[in-house]
Amino acid sequence: MNPLALIRQFIKGLTSDTDPRQIGWGIALGFVIGLIPKANLTAQLLLVLLLALKVNIPMGLITMFLVSFVNPLFDKLTDPLGYALLTAEPLAPLWTALYNAPVLPWTGFNNTVLLGGLLAGAALFFPVYLAGLRFGVFYNEKFRERLMNSKLVKGLKASFLFDWYFKGGV
Repeated sequence: MNPLALIRQFIKGLTSDTDPRQIGWGIALGFVIGLIPKANLTAQLLLVLLLALKVNIPMGLITMFLVSFVNPLFDKLTDPLGYALLTAEPLAPLWTALYNAPVLPWTGFNNTVLLGGLLAGAALFFPVYLAGLRFGVFYNEKFRERLMNSKLVKGLKASFLFDWYFKGGV
């Protein structure tokens, strides 16, 4: 897939599935993914969930990248939270059982930042969804039409005809 097609798909995602609830869910899932380290099975499964559900994927990806960018600031909160959970004496048998399970160690649950990020993401999921819902209403009212009428989008729409012509009308 060429870069122009990727940009077109991203713009198409910004202009479709723009129900405020879909935008809110996309932002909330992107927020949780952005809070956790990415090199583990948990992050990959959450990303697959973001792509599989009927949510606004571009908003989720934008949120994921923005939260990942400021994530080092959140790590100062999520690391002690995950450490407290992993060192809690009553939970020691649970962590041992999970670690001895066949695939579960790949989820990275024994990473303090990941566990704390998941807990913080779960606690903030609904408030972030509500904020995303409000942003979805604002986006639909104020920004979506301006995006559709921008020179970039108009140029990309014009390139559809160019691609169609050279593909033989397919």
